[in-house]
Parts: sequence; structure tokens; C-alpha cells
Amino acid sequence: MIPSVDFVGGKFVGTLVEDVAGDEILGAGFRPLCHSLYPKQNLYRDYGVGLNFEHIMNGTSADKSINKFTPRLDPRSVVSHDTCSASILNRGEESTWQVDSEMRYDISSEHAIDMTFSAVLQAERFPLGYVAFMWASYMNRTRERRIHFLGEDSGVQGWTSFGDDTPEAHSDFETGTVSSAAAPDLPYEKGADTLNILEHPGKKFTKPFYYGLVDGDGDLSTTDDTMVYIMMFDHTSSVRFAMWNFICDASGNPDPHSPAWDWQYVIRNPIIGQPYGYRARMVYKPFVDRADVEKEYEDWRAQLGP
Repeated sequence: MIPSVDFVGGKFVGTLVEDVAGDEILGAGFRPLCHSLYPKQNLYRDYGVGLNFEHIMNGTSADKSINKFTPRLDPRSVVSHDTCSASILNRGEESTWQVDSEMRYDISSEHAIDMTFSAVLQAERFPLGYVAFMWASYMNRTRERRIHFLGEDSGVQGWTSFGDDTPEAHSDFETGTVSSAAAPDLPYEKGADTLNILEHPGKKFTKPFYYGLVDGDGDLSTTDDTMVYIMMFDHTSSVRFAMWNFICDASGNPDPHSPAWDWQYVIRNPIIGQPYGYRARMVYKPFVDRADVEKEYEDWRAQLGP
């Protein structure tokens, strides 16, 4: 039996699981997570996980084999604090990267789950001057694959999106990582695994939040049930957005309604033994408009204080 804790509060009902090696989709996270408006519709794919700690990366060729999935494969535990609060713990002595970490999840309002990540690096493993952590959410039924944010697109500022069809080949579309306009690109060595390291060269964000649109009841033929999925962060230059689309439809083409909406947290010039961390919030509620999305972010940042 997979260790798990029930997670109930606000408009959410779900289970935080501690998946074990050998399961179809590895990794601790939400499996499932439902909103009371659509209690039978899992926000994430049924055989996947949401808000899942997926990768640790350093951009070196020597560590290419461990730049993917080690937080999923390393031993971990899920701890319940109460019915609407729990943590996933990765212990440094059992971590491939020797990183001690905790991701705490708290239902903070009807439509929001707050996350607090804390980490302490226990060994010198980062010769290029950074460590990047990545989280993934395998979405179940979205209106489209794109994420939307305030930023720059080839120097033009305003609302932009990522996951668009590419103008060079309409059968292709954008995937990868979007960094802050204020952050320098991450270095990497020749021969390193750069899939989640390379930044999009033209699109950057200026405020640390993005949103995507979800089909609330999972039936794309209905149009009065659009929900908004917002990810927001208390850091800017150390956060990166990511969008991938690995799931295929019945015709074998990437399914635009099942993207992975991800993010990264980067520590630059890390110091061994020093605590690091960030705060994030996931909001899921009926979609109003972009102004309402931005207000959700601004209200949350005001609550956090300095």
C-alpha cells in the first residue's frame, strides 16, 4: 500500500501520496486533487501526480545521469500536520544530491493551496555555481496547452503566452523553460542534459506568476465551466516557468489538453549548510479575466509582506 494522507479543506478534496519505485508514475504529490464544483474530475492525470518534486539539476556533464528524477527515486516520506496541511520530506542522508528538503502544502483559502519549500545543501555538488529544483504537474483536461503571464516577447512587454504554435512550422509548438527578464541564463557543460536548463531566447516573464485554463468538468463540448489554474511565487529572478506536452491523443499527436505545467527554483552560488527556500501558491477557481488573475497575485504578495 502506498503511504498517503487525505487532504481536505476549502473547496479541495485530495490525497497526497508518497509513491514508491515500481509504480507506473513515480513521485510524491497530489493523486488525485478535486474541486467541489467538479468533485469527480481530477485536476491532474489519474495515473500521474500534481505539484510534484521532480528534478534536481546542476548543468554538468558528469552528473548527466542524475539530473532527472532523483527526487522521485530517492526515499521520501509524507507527513500529515492536520486535514488541510501536510509535508513531503526528502532526507539529505538518503538523497542522491545530499539535499535535505521539505515541501509543505497548506490549504489557505477556499480556492488556494500554499506551498513552502525549504532546503539545506549538505555537500559541494554544484561547480557551475547553481542548483536548480523542478516541480511538475501533469494536467488532466485543459482548454489549451498554453500558459499566460506578464512579460516580454522579443522585447515587446505585456501579456504573453508560452506553448504557442511556432511560426516556422505550424505542426510544432513551444516547449521548455521561461526565465525572468532580470535573470542571467544558466551555464552548462558540453554533454550535459540541457532539456530543462535551456531558456527560451525571446520570451521572458516580468512578474512571477502564470495561469492556464482548465475544462472544469472534463467535457470539452461544454463551454460554461472554464476554471483558471494560477501558479504564483514570492521570488522573481530565482524562479523559472516550464511547459511540456508529452501526452499523446488517440491519433498519436501531442494532446493539447494534457500538458505539464511546471516550475523551477534556482539557488545561485549556493552555500553548504545554509537554509534556502521560497513560497508559492496554487489557485484554482472559475475563470473571470486576466485582471482578476493579476489581482489574485497582488493580493497574495501584499499578505506576505517583505
